[in-house]
Amino acid sequence: MPIICALIVVATAHAVAPPSVAAPLRLERVTVSLPSREVLRVTLAAPAPPVGLSAGMSSQRLTLGGVRIPLATPVDVTVAGGLTRADFDVRLADVPEGVLGLDPNRVPLLWEGLDGAGATLLAIGATVDLGDPGEVQLPVADVYHAYATLTDFTVTPGLSAVNVHGLLGLFNPFSFDVVATRIELTVKVGTQTVLATTRPGFRLRAGRRSDVLVDQDVPLADAAGGVGAFLRGEPAVLEGMLVLRTPQGDRAVPLHMGVQR
Repeated sequence: MPIICALIVVATAHAVAPPSVAAPLRLERVTVSLPSREVLRVTLAAPAPPVGLSAGMSSQRLTLGGVRIPLATPVDVTVAGGLTRADFDVRLADVPEGVLGLDPNRVPLLWEGLDGAGATLLAIGATVDLGDPGEVQLPVADVYHAYATLTDFTVTPGLSAVNVHGLLGLFNPFSFDVVATRIELTVKVGTQTVLATTRPGFRLRAGRRSDVLVDQDVPLADAAGGVGAFLRGEPAVLEGMLVLRTPQGDRAVPLHMGVQR
């Protein structure tokens, strides 16, 4: 998944509770949807509390590995069928840059429902592995559609080489820039590879789409099978890695998307 697939889920996905807070309910599942490319809608599911919901819950707080994530909607907690559900929206522009320092394979999460004095009435927590679909349900196709596209794609054969052209667009919904140290791309048509290339680093500007031009001549002998598949109308797919700079070192984010012709 693109940057945005990895950062976006970080922004939604057990921190140790303070001594004054009762042990959190164990988070069983995180479900994420995308009502727009600027907003994530998140549902946390946990077992029902040993006693009923406390009255007077008026606000909420989400903390990821010590990073406070502002929430954009009022408290919405229900208990039914033996499960507790906490639903909320996250505006991605409100997510702080500190999420870049989190390990996406071990994201400490703590959600708290608070009373008017700021005391915790209910908590849900766990350490989440963002790469485990059993823990985090994410509409991957929707994520790529919102944040990464490859357009203007053409494969043009010549006498000795094939020109592969396309425009890769990556949208950064956050309020901070993100640095990519490099991007590795492979374009396949059917089962045939027509292009394998690496591009140098670039900056994904906050709140903007950044374009990466793919325009390369490939020896005809290396791409002939792919050209034939392309001319037969077989689907083209872009795969690769977007390598991001973080406070913990470079992290590779997988790319996989269909090509818009």
